[in-house]
Amino acid sequence: MATARKKGNTGKRYSDAQKRKILNFVNSRGRGGISAAGEKFGVSYIALRRWMNGETGGKKAGRGASKGLDGRKLKSVNAAMAALKSFKKQITILQRTLKQLSR
Repeated sequence: MATARKKGNTGKRYSDAQKRKILNFVNSRGRGGISAAGEKFGVSYIALRRWMNGETGGKKAGRGASKGLDGRKLKSVNAAMAALKSFKKQITILQRTLKQLSR
């Protein structure tokens, strides 16, 4: 006779320190980090994505709740910041040139 699977809290639980360690591993690996972490630490892909999005796993976050940045979003933000710095540099140069021309 087969035993019935227990419903409810059957998954493995990770402390915040363990989650940070695993997420650092994922971030250090870049592309393929989630798969590698899943194999190394035995964490499911879905759990890792939830951790990366800032979900804690308890009650569901309400609509519009803020989420952490995953790798792709972070790269986009960093690229936008680099572009802004470049534009700021160009504006500063143009302002100096305009000031010299207006003398």
